Amino acid sequence: MYTGIMGSWTPVPCQCCLTSTIRSLAVIQLRHAVKPEAKRWLISRLEGRKKDGGARLLVHPGEDDDGSMILLSATPYSLLRGTEVLGLAKLDDSGSMRAFSYDNRASFPNSENTDEFLTLAERQFLVKHEADSIRVRDEEHVPGYPKLRLYPGQPIVRCLRKCGIIKKFYPVHDEQQLRPLTQEWYKGLHLYSQPIDAVCAYFGVSIAFYFSFLGFFSVSLVPMALFGVAYYVFSLDFLDRHIVFAIFSVIWSTVTLELWKRHSAAAAYRWGTLQLKSQFEGPRGQYWGPLGINPITGRREPYYPSWKRKMRMLLASTPTVCAFLGLAVDGMVLFLYWERWAQNSYGTSSSVLAPVWLLLPSITHTLYVELLNGIYKRVAIVLTEWENHRVESAFQNHLTIKVLAFRFFNCFALLFYITFYMQDLLLLKKRLASLLIVSQVSNQFIECILPYLLQRLKLRRKDGKQGVSEDQPLVDVVFTEGELPAYEGLFDDYMELFVQFGYASLFSCVYPLTAALLVLNNLTEIRTDALKICKLHQKPFPCPASNIGVWQVAFETLGYFAVITNCFLISISPEVKELCRDVGVTPALSLLYAVGVEHILIALKLVVAFAIPDEPSWVKLKLMQMDFCSWEALKRMETKQALAAAEG
Repeated sequence: MYTGIMGSWTPVPCQCCLTSTIRSLAVIQLRHAVKPEAKRWLISRLEGRKKDGGARLLVHPGEDDDGSMILLSATPYSLLRGTEVLGLAKLDDSGSMRAFSYDNRASFPNSENTDEFLTLAERQFLVKHEADSIRVRDEEHVPGYPKLRLYPGQPIVRCLRKCGIIKKFYPVHDEQQLRPLTQEWYKGLHLYSQPIDAVCAYFGVSIAFYFSFLGFFSVSLVPMALFGVAYYVFSLDFLDRHIVFAIFSVIWSTVTLELWKRHSAAAAYRWGTLQLKSQFEGPRGQYWGPLGINPITGRREPYYPSWKRKMRMLLASTPTVCAFLGLAVDGMVLFLYWERWAQNSYGTSSSVLAPVWLLLPSITHTLYVELLNGIYKRVAIVLTEWENHRVESAFQNHLTIKVLAFRFFNCFALLFYITFYMQDLLLLKKRLASLLIVSQVSNQFIECILPYLLQRLKLRRKDGKQGVSEDQPLVDVVFTEGELPAYEGLFDDYMELFVQFGYASLFSCVYPLTAALLVLNNLTEIRTDALKICKLHQKPFPCPASNIGVWQVAFETLGYFAVITNCFLISISPEVKELCRDVGVTPALSLLYAVGVEHILIALKLVVAFAIPDEPSWVKLKLMQMDFCSWEALKRMETKQALAAAEG
């Protein structure tokens, strides 16, 4: 029985359904005027039994006008079984995290009430996992669409999304949880304190990791920011800022990342994802090719030869990437010519417009860099899709490599050129200040302010007023959530932090206010990103994670570049050059000394990295206890099976 569009089902009581009501967790929106027989067939597969190839979900056709909405939820039994299959860890009766076992559910407090035992994010992820897991058993066509043939092993939901029958698939918001979360998260007057555990419970671990890293990184910038502001305000000329900031930034980058590893390990343990089970990945919904037999699963699925994919990468993707790198170089050349012309024409001018002309080249080039980054990101997605990678992880890895390599070159190549070739510290300082100010303002406007204004304008045109009335039907609320743009993921957000980390670790010795500007930006960034995910986009499906993934490696690699750059900046600083002239050291010998110092600092980074454990000692102890409990449970099960076999 169902008691409302966003209300709850009252399932038939049974020993594995211990709660009385189950709320809607996700929505599938079908395209307009979909064939009724296709909708009935999809519903039958979603709510069918596991042994019959179904997802064993609770399904209710939404009471919308065109009948295109399907509401999904799951019984407590399905949720708990899914928790065990995915290897999620939960608190047991001893207060320790342990991989959940359905047969031993009595030893996990509140397991009889899944609304308390599992977070909203976990329940929504489990529903999506179950829906994505249903596959075609026998070759058939989609009812009502004889040309849409499905083959054994194909994931039904992904295939229907690919062919357009399923238009949208998204989790629903829970206003009772969202409202206090937003009040505490981005409407308060606090600085960096964030309700990370509440964010994890509502949006999932991957989202929580991003915001946790954003806050952790911002707090780590505070000491550098305070020192930079003091140096800038009080003109501490008795200290060579190049030497002090260079050494500080090298140590800072290493310690920050190592402490973050410990912080993230503790958080992953607390959220039950530190020891996630690896899952076998099926083909992406966009993967195409002639049907073949998978030698691992024995299922029929598309097959695309790897040599064709490599040829596409070599003959199309690589030239396209090189072409964009050429556009980045063209922008650098034009900036340098324009900057030289502005200095020659207005460098000593007393005209009122002189400051504008002197700043215009740097501001224009910064906007060009941001525009090129945005265009390249879209082209990289199209190229990676065209390469036809089989699984999602391969697709994401190739996309990340493409965008990361280009973004690094586009954002830092000019700074490296000014540093190593021109050795013009004044121009480097000017360019860095422009990047920090202009790019951050433009990003905040494009990412949050503009979408917010467009959304308010759309609501005003639609309803004749701002906001949504409290008595609006719940079905309209769910439909309105689906009309919001899909959340594009955390890629761009992590990329922005990657660039910030580069500015702070590579060039803060040239511009002491770098860290202070980043701190001010991130004060706003936390709130705008929170507003974006809470109100401006569809709620994304939660995704378990044990850390920030490949971004940890990217940040650590940037830390080694910081050693090289800072050592060279020390060697070309005016104070060091003057000291070398006084003691009779030639420029070539000075550079040799810088290389020696660079090797010493890299060795220091390695020592610090090994000296700071990646996991706190208490987390290591808890993990060993988890492994011990798993082995004990396995031995008890084997003993039980042996006794049963002997009695039989």
